[in-house]
Amino acid sequence: MQKLLHPLVRGLSNVPLRVALIVPFVLQITAAVGLTAYFSLRDGQRAVNEVAAELRNEVTNRVHQHLANYLETPQLVTAINASAFRLGELNLQDGKRLEQHFWQQMQLFQSLSPIAFGSEQGEIHAVDRLQDGTLVIRVIDASTAGKYHTYTINQQGNRQQLIRLDTTFDPRIRPWYREAVQANKPTWTAVYPYFSSRGLAVSATRPIYDEAGTLIGATNATVSLSQLDDFLHRLKVGRSGQTFIIERSGNLVASSTAELPFSLNLEGVADPRRRLSAIASRNQMTRLTAQQLQQYFGSFSSIRQSQQLNFVVEGQRQFVQVMPFTDGYGLDWLIVVVVPEADFMEHIEASRRTTVLLCLGALLVAIVLGVLTSHRITDPILRLCSASQALANGNFNQTVSLGGVNEFRVLAQAHNQMAAQLRGSFTALEAVKDELELRVTQRTAELQERTLQLGQALDLEALLKRVTDKVRDSLDEAQILETVVQELNQALIAECCNAALYDLEKNVITIHYEAVKPGWPSSQSGALPLETVSDVHQALLEGQILQFCRLAPKFSRPQAAILACPIFDDQGVLGDLWIFRLPNCVFDDLEVRLVQQAANQCAIAIRQARLYQAAQAQVEVLQHLHQLKDDFLSTVSHELRTPISNMKLALHMLKLSPSSERQQQYLEILQAECAREANLINDLLDLQRLEADRYPISLETIVLQDWLTSIVQPFSTRMQERGQQFTVDLPPHVLPIQSDRNSLARLLAELLNNACKYTPPQGEIQLRVEQQIDPALPDQPAALRTQFEVSNQAEIPPAALPHIFEKFYRVPHADPWRQGGTGLGLALVQKLVAQIGGELRVDSGQGWTTFEVLLEGHENSDSSQLR
Repeated sequence: MQKLLHPLVRGLSNVPLRVALIVPFVLQITAAVGLTAYFSLRDGQRAVNEVAAELRNEVTNRVHQHLANYLETPQLVTAINASAFRLGELNLQDGKRLEQHFWQQMQLFQSLSPIAFGSEQGEIHAVDRLQDGTLVIRVIDASTAGKYHTYTINQQGNRQQLIRLDTTFDPRIRPWYREAVQANKPTWTAVYPYFSSRGLAVSATRPIYDEAGTLIGATNATVSLSQLDDFLHRLKVGRSGQTFIIERSGNLVASSTAELPFSLNLEGVADPRRRLSAIASRNQMTRLTAQQLQQYFGSFSSIRQSQQLNFVVEGQRQFVQVMPFTDGYGLDWLIVVVVPEADFMEHIEASRRTTVLLCLGALLVAIVLGVLTSHRITDPILRLCSASQALANGNFNQTVSLGGVNEFRVLAQAHNQMAAQLRGSFTALEAVKDELELRVTQRTAELQERTLQLGQALDLEALLKRVTDKVRDSLDEAQILETVVQELNQALIAECCNAALYDLEKNVITIHYEAVKPGWPSSQSGALPLETVSDVHQALLEGQILQFCRLAPKFSRPQAAILACPIFDDQGVLGDLWIFRLPNCVFDDLEVRLVQQAANQCAIAIRQARLYQAAQAQVEVLQHLHQLKDDFLSTVSHELRTPISNMKLALHMLKLSPSSERQQQYLEILQAECAREANLINDLLDLQRLEADRYPISLETIVLQDWLTSIVQPFSTRMQERGQQFTVDLPPHVLPIQSDRNSLARLLAELLNNACKYTPPQGEIQLRVEQQIDPALPDQPAALRTQFEVSNQAEIPPAALPHIFEKFYRVPHADPWRQGGTGLGLALVQKLVAQIGGELRVDSGQGWTTFEVLLEGHENSDSSQLR
């Protein structure tokens, strides 16, 4: 640029100032106006292209989204109906239920017409929507004697009045039925004229098979494409833009114009049996756009992605965008949007004319103002140049008087003051010269000293950054302390540097790492009490940094200059850093600040390492709890499903069984499984209340001689039936006890039930009650201990013994009666014993298993309390 402008500037060097001011000014204005007009026109065209592209893209996306949403409904309805048939929720033989189901769906989905099911036997049940919106039932079944009847529908969805009869209709030859069977999967029919209206329609259809894979029939849901015409017609595309949808064959599917998608017959009337191709459309814009697309891409089948292109019709440019629309069921259409450029150019042309006129007016005004301004500027400058020339020749008595522009008056005053100052400056120049040389020398020395300090500060900052980078990502406290100590010891040229950590709970300090020069004694290792290590640790615990000189040796250390800095953060002091130098050395402010910042970084890294370790421990605990939760939910889910599955099977067999004996057997199974499910739920609820400490406890006096009989009576009969020997050892003079009657009865019943379940025939079961009275202290009642023992002749394997109180745990292969169970009995016993303040023990060996429940109270039962 300089090379290009240099000849022009050099050519103006001998031109008068007035000309030099006007010519560049006019050239700049001319260039600016011309460029403004050019860029305005270019930006206007670019804006048109961008707006047209955005409009096409937005309209295309809106049509694509509406089309996807509109065509999703019939496939969803057929999927729902197929699932209902497969799951047995709809019975294909129940025509009334099918018709009511389709009637409810037609009321819910207003875009559908009709919904139908056709069978391989030629039957059909359908609910259709007439042109006036009325719903009708169309049916062929045994009730219609194989004829196609059309009925009105009452408010309950049932047939009301026969309004049409057809004897030639067969659903098995309809396209939707044949195409579903042929595809063997959900699919779409070809677009076809809809007999209930003047538009087109397309049906979502899918086959229905039974469990053996035999074809039962097919179901369909139909949508009218005339609603797409209405949507495209309502969609505003510029001022005169159009949208239409075509198949890959080129036939029209929907259009924003009022044109019917059918060709004309010989009488000039639209024939529904003849589809209209977009290339043969009676709308000029639709026809020309389709021709341009076919010419550009070769065929409509070649369009695989959204494309934008332009073409000219009768001198007018048209903006076009075409986008494929496909789904997972076989539809493959094209969405076309066309917008004339003229819709955008009216305001652009008006803006162009206005811009050109304004630019020409600005150019003329600028030239006139440039001439006037140049005259007003050059006259005072010429007078000032003359006075300056005289001043340069040594005439310091020159004065200038300029009027007019305020800046020129200020310039004249400055010229006059400069002349006066020059006269005084020549006299004072020699005196100032010597003083200036002295100041330069002093300033040079100061700069050298500051440069040295700045270099030292930069070195220390680099050290601090290096320390920070090394300890920031470390999670090992020993490595963090080692890094800080080594770096500080090397950077500060210290005799010794060590780092220690405090244990404030134990009030001890431990030196974890120390860097020592050869010949310097090392520190004492191990944990030392804080008060015996140094008299400065109290200050360090308060967060103070100390610098002092120790003249008397201590702990075999020589005299030294010491810098002690605490390692602390906002949560407290973690440890300290000690740096030792020879006694004649001190630590300057930069070094003290470096040690303090290094200690801060060390504290952050140590706290981060400890937080990470704590987080890892919490993660392991949470993982364990999560595993326990998953195991519990899995077991509960299995235990709850098993009785329900058995009940379903029993109900099913009960329906199929012809004999009363088998029915009674299935009823007994059903009753047993219901009881099992209820017991499992009750056990889970009781266990949950016990774990949440919400189980009600009511202490009362229990007379064991009377109460225990009611507990063991049901088990005596059960054990006699199984050939088990049951004995109860209850002393005749046993004392009443204070406890919760329901909880104690529940846990004894669970223990007896458990013994009865796992004892083989001819085995023995024993219930023993023992009491012991301890000597009483003065003025206190005697202590009363009551022990309940339940023993049965069965042994628990040693490997299973630690798990018997776990929820849902059952000893493998230990149930001779094959009774099953919830696996919650012993878990409930353990919780109940803890709830009433007792102690539970279990012992198994030598063919016997014994559960002991120990309760403690006082001999005076009226005032005793369980502990």
